[in-house]
Amino acid sequence: MGKSTLFNRLIRKRRAITDPTPGVTRDAVEADWTVEGRRVRLLDTGGYTESSERFDPIVAQRSLEAAFIADVIVLVMDVTMVAPEDESYMEQLAPVRDRVVLAVNKVDNEAREHEAWNFYRYGFADVVPVSAEHGRNVDALIEVVLRRLEDQEEAEAGSEAASEVDALGGPGPEAAEEQRHIRVAVLGQPNTGKSTLVNALTGSDTSLVSEIPGTTRDVVEGTFEYRGVVYELLDTAGIRRKQSVTENVEYYSVNRAIGSIAEADIVLLLVDAEKGLSEQDKKIARLIVERGRGLLLVLNKWDLMEGITNALNAVSDRIRFVFPILSFAPIVPVSATEKSGFNKLLDTTYRAYAQLQKRIGTGELNRALASWTELTPPPYVRGKRAKLHYITQVSAHPVVFVLFVSRARGFPGSYQGYIVNRIREEFGFTDVPVRLDLRESRGSGSA
Repeated sequence: MGKSTLFNRLIRKRRAITDPTPGVTRDAVEADWTVEGRRVRLLDTGGYTESSERFDPIVAQRSLEAAFIADVIVLVMDVTMVAPEDESYMEQLAPVRDRVVLAVNKVDNEAREHEAWNFYRYGFADVVPVSAEHGRNVDALIEVVLRRLEDQEEAEAGSEAASEVDALGGPGPEAAEEQRHIRVAVLGQPNTGKSTLVNALTGSDTSLVSEIPGTTRDVVEGTFEYRGVVYELLDTAGIRRKQSVTENVEYYSVNRAIGSIAEADIVLLLVDAEKGLSEQDKKIARLIVERGRGLLLVLNKWDLMEGITNALNAVSDRIRFVFPILSFAPIVPVSATEKSGFNKLLDTTYRAYAQLQKRIGTGELNRALASWTELTPPPYVRGKRAKLHYITQVSAHPVVFVLFVSRARGFPGSYQGYIVNRIREEFGFTDVPVRLDLRESRGSGSA
């Protein structure tokens, strides 16, 4: 598989013996690996096999034991073949599969990199095609490993903090789990009431409120708690059309506002209820959707709409009609000045946040895919019925799925939309952006 070659490549020394003959490595080889100032203990274990040869069972057992105590497991597989032992080893790693980074080795060219995407079918969150021999894409593998180590350290720090609180007689693990932090950016046109809303929610005057457009320049942060959840609000500058931005200060303020999208979990796009969704609002919304953030359309100044029959239905229908990309986005009417509609706003915000964290197992997804294609068969692409081999969720927050098909070029967008709608309905992603990427899957090995 090339484990020892990859090991040597990472530590930049010929420490482990490399040879094409399987089973050369028996004892685990250890080395200190310093990368980006971080010191890591790297282990090269013997290959897992179900052979009954003299040393093989012992080597396999030691390999599993090392995996179970590791912070990050780099599982090396050969892009050219998947042996029965590979399948068995993955089953053995099921209790710790959240620590696994799948390195698909011997990806020496673009054609093999294409084949490497087939390994997503095993349901691992991180699949990295590499060539240990030639060093291809090893930097990308290192980045993934470092990210996993950082995540592990943060989780351990949080666990230690919770233990200290318990020892002092404070809230238990259940309370610590409930105390989530959700970062919410408030965006919109100038004078839609962003700062008034932030001040009303936080119960403070953190954001300066004025009728003068451009009052808010920096991203102002405020915090409050609602139903056991801490909300961190980012009040941003009003975003106008590019040709309307004349001052340097406003230019940087607008850029910071747009940059806050990447920092947020959920974005509240404030819209003046009387004026409706503008062209600039549509552009902001598209940026939010492209970045996979949760998005709520908040119709502010709703108190001015009282007395108008079916006002909410009329406004909602209009928004859905002129901007179908926002068909998923919840629409919530509020009045920042009257402090009304806040409970529904925050409950909807939390619901969208929870959906962003959701992950669906590969097996469950593919069982559903089989029923969807039976109900509505795939379309023809270039004269042949398209084959949908399998589907997997590759990330949450943003929510991204990859669908492996026989031919991606020319695959109808309407059928992609059909699959996305089925995912939304069946698995509860009703209020967040869902991205579906296509990958071609060739050969009989596709599942």
